[in-house]
Amino acid sequence: MNVLLEKYRKKAVEEGIEKGIEKGIEKGMHQGQNRLALLVGQLLNAGRMDDLKRVSFDEEYREKLLKEFGL
Repeated sequence: MNVLLEKYRKKAVEEGIEKGIEKGIEKGMHQGQNRLALLVGQLLNAGRMDDLKRVSFDEEYREKLLKEFGL
């Protein structure tokens, strides 16, 4: 009986970890989208259209501008 309970406990723990990972990924993606939206808004307000275009494909430059704007 203890073996069966342990099996179910392990399965429940694994499922909980899986759900936690999924929620963490979802939260991280949401935060990343918000940071990017804020950066786009900052660049638009500053009239920096060339930078706006570049951040869409240049990850290093995007990170540089995120730091520049404190995002």
